[in-house]
Amino acid sequence: MAGDKYICFRDLETNEVRGEDYDFGSRKRLGAAAVVIAPHGGTIEPRTNVIADSIAGNDFSFYFFKALKAGSRLHIGSHLFDEPTCLKLVAEHQYVVSIHGWGEDGERACIGGRDKEVIEVMKTELISRGIEVEEAEGALRGMDAMNITNRGMTGRGVQFELTMALRRNKALLNKFTAGVRSVLLAAQSRVKAGQSPAKASSARQA
Repeated sequence: MAGDKYICFRDLETNEVRGEDYDFGSRKRLGAAAVVIAPHGGTIEPRTNVIADSIAGNDFSFYFFKALKAGSRLHIGSHLFDEPTCLKLVAEHQYVVSIHGWGEDGERACIGGRDKEVIEVMKTELISRGIEVEEAEGALRGMDAMNITNRGMTGRGVQFELTMALRRNKALLNKFTAGVRSVLLAAQSRVKAGQSPAKASSARQA
């Protein structure tokens, strides 16, 4: 993002005060195959940490980083995001889903990342629930191996960009959350059953 103040977490924590300028936290679920993260929460990309928390619920692990004051420019690019707690947590999970804010108009979601199989299932599930979903292009594709989304056990993850209009629409957001959870629950069930974690499908019955 243009105007980023820091390119790594060490520089940020040296110059900013945790609890005043920023905060982060995590919740690890024993046996969870998936982790849902929001590396740009708070005043950076508003509501993304709340949305990630809702998706994780009691079934998946969760991580957030958030800025606490407006105009603080504490966005660290996803390919540079190296807060140690997040790196460790992500590396312990087969599935990683990151939630971001998208500056476009309309009530839309943009999906990227390297886990193409899960992405296709996510798209199908969300569209069936009435969510407008587009495939990411350009800088939003999330294909960099160093992108925090792609630093899980498989080296592949899913990156969502959500418009502010979608983030503010409670009804649509509930559908989005339920759709993502449905796919992750199905994938997690396969892992627990000893089946291939690469194959994902919706847990929602037709």
